Amino acid sequence: MTTEFAPELQASASGASPLLSRHRLRMTAAIALGSSIFLIDTLTALGSAVAVLYAMVIVLAADLGGRSTILRTSALCAALTLISFLYVHGPSAESQVVLRLIFSLAANGLTTALLLKRSSDQLVLEAQARLLELTSDAVFLRDESGRIIYWNNGAEALYGWTAREAIGRQADEIIHMVSSPSRAEVQHLLEAGGTWDGEAKIFAKDGRQIDVLSRWRMDSGRDGSRRVIETTVDISRRKAAERDLKASEHRYRTIFETLAVAIWEHDLREVKQALVALRDSGVRNLRAYLAEHPEFVTRTRAMVHITDVNATALKLMGVPSKAEFFTRLDGFLPETDSTFSDFLIALDEGHPTYQAETSIRDKQGRLIPIIVAMSFPPGGEGLDRIQVSIIDITERLEFQKAKESFRQELEQASRAAMVGEISASIAHEVNQPLSATMTFVQAAQRWLARDVPDLGEAKAALQHATSSIEQAANVIKRVRMLLGKAKSDTGAVAIDAAIMDAVRLKQSDLTDSNVDLMLRLNATTGIITGDRTLLLQTFLNVIANAAQAMEATAPQSRSLVIQTEILDDILAVRFLDTGPGLDQPGDNLFKPFHTTKPTGMGLGLAMCRSIVTAHDGTISIGNRDDMPGAIVEIRLPGVTRH
Repeated sequence: MTTEFAPELQASASGASPLLSRHRLRMTAAIALGSSIFLIDTLTALGSAVAVLYAMVIVLAADLGGRSTILRTSALCAALTLISFLYVHGPSAESQVVLRLIFSLAANGLTTALLLKRSSDQLVLEAQARLLELTSDAVFLRDESGRIIYWNNGAEALYGWTAREAIGRQADEIIHMVSSPSRAEVQHLLEAGGTWDGEAKIFAKDGRQIDVLSRWRMDSGRDGSRRVIETTVDISRRKAAERDLKASEHRYRTIFETLAVAIWEHDLREVKQALVALRDSGVRNLRAYLAEHPEFVTRTRAMVHITDVNATALKLMGVPSKAEFFTRLDGFLPETDSTFSDFLIALDEGHPTYQAETSIRDKQGRLIPIIVAMSFPPGGEGLDRIQVSIIDITERLEFQKAKESFRQELEQASRAAMVGEISASIAHEVNQPLSATMTFVQAAQRWLARDVPDLGEAKAALQHATSSIEQAANVIKRVRMLLGKAKSDTGAVAIDAAIMDAVRLKQSDLTDSNVDLMLRLNATTGIITGDRTLLLQTFLNVIANAAQAMEATAPQSRSLVIQTEILDDILAVRFLDTGPGLDQPGDNLFKPFHTTKPTGMGLGLAMCRSIVTAHDGTISIGNRDDMPGAIVEIRLPGVTRH
């Protein structure tokens, strides 16, 4: 676009077509002028070439239309010229008159040619104007003095000034650059080089600051005048996006550098190319190929480039700076590493992630056990920047080692404690039948010490002592089987009969303790499958505990009620005493070596729970609801009736 047509371009771009009245005025003037020229040329005897004036008619017509209007008007004027010539001079005109005719027609033809060229130029100019108005870029034209002579729609949108407000004003008056360089400095650069482009910050009409990319070009017209075309693009969004990107990169870099996990960045493109080439060569089973060709693994390991690391990675590897860090993976991966083959398979098969435990060698040659984890981008893109997280598991392995050592020591201590517990349990459980044995032996001695020995009673007492000794032996056997998790001897057990045996063995102790015993046995037909000796020992323990619990109760208030009943397939046994009751949760009393008695061992109820649990039953202890005292309830499943 040349700058000679700037005013016309602005008029075309602004849609300044002639008004209807103006169009009619010109048409009327053209008709009147043409008619006058025809009458003068036809009816007067002027010796000059009057028909030359038809050029004015053609010029007026050119403003009324395009090429067709110019050509039709030119043809009409030529026809009128010929009609006037023939009318005035006839076919036998003098040569001088013919020359005037030829001169007139030539003038009209030349005028027509010039007007047609002008019309073509105008069409080009209008097309350029439309293109300038379609673009979103701000474009304006100013003359050598800085006065704006063209202003497109993009300039109105960017700067906020309309074409009517901007045209005719100095560009420096309405456009101000906030940042360096100033418009005066840019003008100096423009005069020196003819063009200038660069980024700037400007003020709009409403005071907004806008980031722009501006291009200035100086153009010289045919008349020697200089004009400047300024093209400006709003890059505020791009600059804001760049600022956001820089802020995001800064945040990412801060996280990357300060993260407590070691991270380094790999370039895996060369490795991927090697795997693709391997597949193209016909290898189908990559796992088998890697096992048979370890040299390929070694070669590809050297292809892994280290492009960046964070501060934690430097500290982990004992490297003072990034410039001194390893550049390739094989620089710190031991030759004995077996995980790289799995990594190659994961990369080849397109796995989304890869994780493994391995070891790396730091700058000083020390092996460091680590967990390595990474994610692969989908589609194999972005392999030039793969972040790998490295976690040092040295402390974890040391902790696991210490934990294993502690576990072994604890097992050894537990075995020692178990031996002590078994010994204490046997001593505790055997105490019941041994006490009974001593009682029966003492009774036999008293019967024999009489003046007339009662051999029958002594014999019966010794038989009872023998039974108690057998009971002690069975207790030892059963306790060892119970604590050793061995299978006990089971059979049909009549619970009511077992309770009667327990009462017979504890009768003398209950009598000595002034305990009033009441039996409410309602399960005489109930039979369960179990170990009679262990269940008998359980009943003996509960009875003994109840008697000891009532030592703080007045003798006349001491009573023990033993109840049995069948509830569906459950046989329930309850022991209700009149002692002080419980002052703590009942579950605590079942813990080994937990006791409320000064001389107790804390094993009685613990053994009871073990025995009942071994029979798939439950045992509980709590306070009575009807009066002070405690209640122990044992529930044994699988009852049958006989």
